[in-house]
Amino acid sequence: MLLTKSRRRMAYVEAQSQSVVHSDPVKVQNLEATYGILRAQALTPKESPGWIERLLGEL
Repeated sequence: MLLTKSRRRMAYVEAQSQSVVHSDPVKVQNLEATYGILRAQALTPKESPGWIERLLGEL
């Protein structure tokens, strides 16, 4: 999320072949909420290697 000098919140979204800057307050709020959920569900950098190793061991 971006915060302009005028305190306006903006969100930058980047995908495989597209990038967009959103300035609509409702869209920015929804993106912030989604990002917060993803961040809360993500493994920590310390946990990730163990999970990957376990996953590879199951293949």
